[in-house]
Amino acid sequence: MLEGRVVCETPGGATMVFRGGPGEPLAVAARGDGRGARSAILLGRKNGGYRIGYADGAAVRAEPSDETTLMVRRGDGGAVATIVRGETATAVAATGGTLFHFVPDPGEASTPDLFRLVVLDRMGAEFGRLDVIRGVGGWSSHRLADSMGDTYLWWDRTGQPLPVPILGTRVVAEHPLDRIERDVLLAVCADIALGLRAYIPAMSQGCGVGP
Repeated sequence: MLEGRVVCETPGGATMVFRGGPGEPLAVAARGDGRGARSAILLGRKNGGYRIGYADGAAVRAEPSDETTLMVRRGDGGAVATIVRGETATAVAATGGTLFHFVPDPGEASTPDLFRLVVLDRMGAEFGRLDVIRGVGGWSSHRLADSMGDTYLWWDRTGQPLPVPILGTRVVAEHPLDRIERDVLLAVCADIALGLRAYIPAMSQGCGVGP
């Protein structure tokens, strides 16, 4: 499981801290260069993308090329994937193969505390789940962890409310992620939480998230 929480730590700044378990962060994402990010979120301004810096020193850039397309590149400029949003969203690898489809949870796409997305693989089978946390109660929801039992008990912590529409994201996958899968999923999470971009229709229906 990967959990990303929005953190307002500096004047006018917001970052997103990702963890794969208790302990040191896996990666940190920031809008642009990280300065003025919080005000940009609150004012709904367009941005120049996000930088995701991993604890091992690697980096990924996620750069919107237009209103519906996000380009994901490594720190050296090498292409990783392209994410295109419409009624649903699709991630396509730089090699041309489909990586993921992001669709609404058919049972419960939206609650007061979170949006629920299903992540499908290229064949349309369920790859995992993505929760977009809207309220502090969303952190303690265990629907994603039901099939995994006690593995995720440590995530049972709500944290504090913040003056942003999205508090963070939580991804659960059925198997360990390879580097490309992880880069793409973290880019999607940053695009949703820091960029306030809608990946399913419920997210743009008067809930503080853009088209």
